[in-house]
Amino acid sequence: MKGKGKELKSTLLTSLATRIAGDPFGKIKKLIQELIERLLQEAANESNQKGWCDKATADAKQKRTYAAESIEDLNSNMAKLAALSDKLGEEIDTLTTDIKKLKDEQAAAEKIRKEENEENAHTVKEARAGLEAVTMAIDILTKFYKTSAKAEVDLSLAQGPADDAPDAGFDNGEAYKGAQAESGGIVGMMEVIQSDFERTIKETQKAEKEAEQAHYEFMTETGKSLAEKNVALKEKTRLKDETDEKFNDAQDELNAQTQILVTSIKELIELKAACVDTGMSYADRVAMREQEIASLKKALCILGAYAQYGPDGLADAC
Repeated sequence: MKGKGKELKSTLLTSLATRIAGDPFGKIKKLIQELIERLLQEAANESNQKGWCDKATADAKQKRTYAAESIEDLNSNMAKLAALSDKLGEEIDTLTTDIKKLKDEQAAAEKIRKEENEENAHTVKEARAGLEAVTMAIDILTKFYKTSAKAEVDLSLAQGPADDAPDAGFDNGEAYKGAQAESGGIVGMMEVIQSDFERTIKETQKAEKEAEQAHYEFMTETGKSLAEKNVALKEKTRLKDETDEKFNDAQDELNAQTQILVTSIKELIELKAACVDTGMSYADRVAMREQEIASLKKALCILGAYAQYGPDGLADAC
């Protein structure tokens, strides 16, 4: 064609022959090359996305696993903490009741001891007053009868005929000596009363001392028990507060881990939609794209060989 153009002196025919002779499939080859490059870029992009999907999925699964394990551990720990808190609460209630009972018993014992002490003091006071009175009376009577027993009458001063005097129940000239015969019984009875007062004082003082000792022992024993229970109450209250604080911390951590678990599950659902549920698996897309690129490269090879060698060169070139 180029020779014919020269022969005919046709510049248009010569120009056309030059274009065809240069590369008749140049534009097509360029389009194919661009398509191959675009497919390679898509492959690279998809590979990057696949790497991102794998990493993001692995991270989300790891977070889900750790959160689930943490939740399981926290639930188990919280169950133990709740049981311990309930047990400590029951023990605190028992100690509180026992402490109140001991205090009430001490208050009642103090009241009884005060009343008993006042009663004993009153008994001793009255017995001592009675003893003093009886002792004084015995002393007076004893002195009277002792003195009367020695009394005598002086008849030298008597006037008038004594023989004509009416009977007075005692002999003329006889001194009044009192009821000497009965005096022993009276004094004896009073001495019995005196002994009763002395015994009452002694026995009441003894009873007071014994009651005071018993009260002291009771107050000492209950005071010791009260101190032990107060120490135990304080310690168990501290333990319960610590247990409840740990439970609350565990509850906060459980809420946080539950949120992480929910978030990781949401991420996995979103990743599944973006990375898995795409209509075709990543491996299938890669295989199909590689086949497409291989076909385009072969087509490019054929077009290049045809342009360079003509129809005879296709068999050996591609």
